[in-house]
Amino acid sequence: MNFKRMLTLLSVSLTVLFSASPVLAQTNDGESELAMEEVIVTATRRATSIQETAISMESISGSDLEEKGYNSIDQFIDQVPGVTAISGGGAFGDRVIIRNVATSTQEAGSPVIATYFDDFSVSGMFSGSNALRLVDMDRVEVLKGPQGTLFGRSAMGGIVRYISNKAQTDSVEGGFNTYLSNTADGGDNYGGHAFLNLPISDTLAVRFVGYNYQNSGFIDNVELGAKDYNDDDTQGGRIAVHWDATDLFSVDFTYLNQSRDAAPNWVTTTRDPGDLNVAGDEGPDVPFDLDARTQIAGIEMETALDQEIVNLKLERDFDSFTATFLATQISEEDKFVFDQREYISATSGCACDFLEPGQAPSTQDTDIYELRLVSSGDNFIDWIAGVYYEDAKYEGTQQIRQLGPDQVLFGFWPVTEGDIAIDSDFGSKGSETAVYGELGFNFSEQTNLTVGYRRSEVEFSNVTTKADGFFLQPPFNNDQEFVGQVFATEEDVSTYKVALSHSFTDDIFVYTSATSGYRRGGVNQPTINSAFSTYDSDTLWNYEAGVKSTWMDGALLANVSVYLIDYDDIQLTVQDQVTFSRATKNVGKAEVSGVEFTLAYQFNDYFDMSFAGSFSSPELQEDVPGGDSGKKGDRLPGSAEENFALTANWNQPISDGLDFYAIATSKYVGVRLNDFNRDLDVELPSYNLTDLRIGVRSSEGYSISLFADNVFDEAVIYAIDRQGPTFESVPTNRPRTMGVNVAYNF
Repeated sequence: MNFKRMLTLLSVSLTVLFSASPVLAQTNDGESELAMEEVIVTATRRATSIQETAISMESISGSDLEEKGYNSIDQFIDQVPGVTAISGGGAFGDRVIIRNVATSTQEAGSPVIATYFDDFSVSGMFSGSNALRLVDMDRVEVLKGPQGTLFGRSAMGGIVRYISNKAQTDSVEGGFNTYLSNTADGGDNYGGHAFLNLPISDTLAVRFVGYNYQNSGFIDNVELGAKDYNDDDTQGGRIAVHWDATDLFSVDFTYLNQSRDAAPNWVTTTRDPGDLNVAGDEGPDVPFDLDARTQIAGIEMETALDQEIVNLKLERDFDSFTATFLATQISEEDKFVFDQREYISATSGCACDFLEPGQAPSTQDTDIYELRLVSSGDNFIDWIAGVYYEDAKYEGTQQIRQLGPDQVLFGFWPVTEGDIAIDSDFGSKGSETAVYGELGFNFSEQTNLTVGYRRSEVEFSNVTTKADGFFLQPPFNNDQEFVGQVFATEEDVSTYKVALSHSFTDDIFVYTSATSGYRRGGVNQPTINSAFSTYDSDTLWNYEAGVKSTWMDGALLANVSVYLIDYDDIQLTVQDQVTFSRATKNVGKAEVSGVEFTLAYQFNDYFDMSFAGSFSSPELQEDVPGGDSGKKGDRLPGSAEENFALTANWNQPISDGLDFYAIATSKYVGVRLNDFNRDLDVELPSYNLTDLRIGVRSSEGYSISLFADNVFDEAVIYAIDRQGPTFESVPTNRPRTMGVNVAYNF
């Protein structure tokens, strides 16, 4: 995108609508006037108005999440300007893409974003997103661009923060929220959540949260005759304890636990299975039918992910600064059942990837420690300084065995029932030690200059401890030669920040910034065709300028930001054209330029409307080696050139203590490129999803609503994965779902 086009898009953006629901404010004489409710955020580690925060960010309140029935990030994240998602289904998880900083729809690689729960990171070694359910939340903040000088966890693309309601010592409160619904081409769904806040004393309180969601499947395995088999069952809870030990010292303890048992929401190529006991009796491949929501596989695939997270937060106020120490432990166990046959060009039976009863699941354990000092913020110089340490360990097990009729793979390798293709144990270790900080110079009450720096030492290694099975031996591979060998890499990375902000009036705030970020490097283990190699961190610089403003005595909010991202040494999976082996390498440069806008207007006492959107141009600046695709001028995989969200809210009293409300939300995500791969270099269609909800709410705390999600039953293609020469798998979304929601708070 050239500068002239950016200016054109900016001028267009200033005419459009967006974001956060306005409410009535009170004047000094008690009369109501139309005005936005002030949104307070803590993205800068201090409580500030979102309209006076020099970061491009959005905040979705907990009340909005409750009212719209949202309890997972995939339900609303692509309503945020400049943010899209790839939904994998079930415990396969979702990938969040901020400002089109992405390199593949297929292979996630190292995390580009980070997810925080309150003040601590809950991201994994290989995934920046976390599918914790959003129950009893204060708000969700989405910060765009690198944030490494403010947060301990490296976050090149941005940060998503789940901020919960805290245990309160001043009152007993609680509530529940339940739903019953039905999914088209699926079945009945039911579930709910509840919370209870109990003060133990004037200084000690505990808050309990629990939830259980049972959502029906909507994918049919037509080979096995299994209808709607991809059920999604989630149970979890949270305990939060707050203790004011003294007037200056507080302790917070948080425990989270979640178990999710689900199946991938994949539509696939199909074929007539014929006689399941005879290899070769099946019919020809039939392209996937998105609307039919069907798949084939030799087994019912599923995943089970258990998460346990413990955090201790100690905070002490001093005269000129606040010191915060956080210790976090994250434990995850992952089991799955998967059919790998299409990858090896088998069309019958099952190359079944699952564990026998009693075998250990894949596990990931992460320990995080962080010490952060934040100045009181009332001096000429404000400052933040932090030390961050993360140590992560992953241990995996894979066993793939042949089930079904005898057959010949690749035209020369016979297999029979029970043959073991892969029986391996492997692991990864990663650690990061970082120091970070910012200095803010308050030249006046209106003008601030902030500079920041981060220095990180990053280490990462892989090791295989067991490599049995015919597919890990010649002529296919030679993994046994490297059993016990540790393949490692380490590097030091520095990142920077400069930001300047100025308030022209109480209603107009402008800022400009330049920030850099990185994603850690890694290793490519040797194969029968390729040697061991490493790849370095890829880096980017994010340059942006923004205006945040309110008009018409606060009834109109208009925000806009313009950004340019220089993305260097991109980590991309490249296939060698001679050996066909695949490896991650630092290749190519990209430029992402764009405009994001937010605007909202309160039309009268009852009706407000918001509109959010972004225009973006994510393009390679040089060719990617290794094929016909990925050339200069091509778009980055998974990137959308535009996304928009329109929300309309109606709230009106219908009797004393009883209000009627209606909410309509529509989101649009434009065409995306699937991947840099000759066979998969295709465009993914745009999609437009609409949700509706009407209900009544009482001043006594209860509410009842009717809802319809995905009203027009649109099926989304999030990505296309090619397995073998022609077989394709396509993750898609939940069909139209209609139901009733009942809630009560006291």
